[in-house]
Amino acid sequence: MKLRSCISIISALVVFSCSLFFSQYASAGTGVDSIGSRVTVPGNLTKIVSLSPGATETLFAIGIRDTVVGISDFCNYPPDFVRSKQRMGGFSSPNIEKIQAASPDVVIIGTVVPLKIKRQLDSLGIQVFVYNPKTYSALLDSVYQFGRMFSHEEGAGELIQSLQNGAADVVQHVQKKSVRPVTTFIEIFDNPLYGAGRTSLPGDLITMAGGRVVPEGELEYPRLNEEQLLVLNPEAIVLGHEADLKQFLSIHEHVADIRAIKNRKILIPDPDQFLRPGPRVLNALKEIAQFLHPEAF
Repeated sequence: MKLRSCISIISALVVFSCSLFFSQYASAGTGVDSIGSRVTVPGNLTKIVSLSPGATETLFAIGIRDTVVGISDFCNYPPDFVRSKQRMGGFSSPNIEKIQAASPDVVIIGTVVPLKIKRQLDSLGIQVFVYNPKTYSALLDSVYQFGRMFSHEEGAGELIQSLQNGAADVVQHVQKKSVRPVTTFIEIFDNPLYGAGRTSLPGDLITMAGGRVVPEGELEYPRLNEEQLLVLNPEAIVLGHEADLKQFLSIHEHVADIRAIKNRKILIPDPDQFLRPGPRVLNALKEIAQFLHPEAF
């Protein structure tokens, strides 16, 4: 797909009015999660447990503070906010007893939480909201859902507008100055080798930043081998895990002939900003766009 056509489609997705969001649902305290389930909570004093770091950051960004009564062990931002919250265990192994003792009205989970955990929470009468936005526009919708469900429409609207404007600015810079998409591989893990596809949130960010994600296809996180990576021969590589360049080059010495490695076109963004579905993805989007298309900035 030509960059101009790609960017035009993306612009249409991200530049839309908040009024469209806030006219979708009429029931106060009700939101629709990432799997389409409607969740209704009791008013603006709802007690929330967030087992998703991205959700925790989003709740804070729209102004929700005291009603967050518990977070996952992996929530680390904003530092002062998470420091004051009770820890409820990991993504896939939350402490059900702690959660029950906190008496939350809703527990926010990602899709990595096992089905049996969801069933346990259901059996305790605790509502579950699945938070798993896979695109930038889906992230904006999740912000809206939180604002509507937790009676923070104003804060959600402000955040949506900020994320819209920031993304539109990046897209417009790339559209005006760049020539074509840069073929980009997103490495999520190196042993075994996993990438992120264009249907994932990091893949969507790369596309918005003027990249063409490889391998192409519908898999969110495809597994590859080194021979496949050599055939793909990406022009750029963006890492979705912590590493330094020396370590990366050592691990990938057998594929040193691909264009990205020969030209040292390798970016290692903050994985928390790049991979987490939260407000800081805009920082990652800006960094990646400048990396892929320095001529546009």
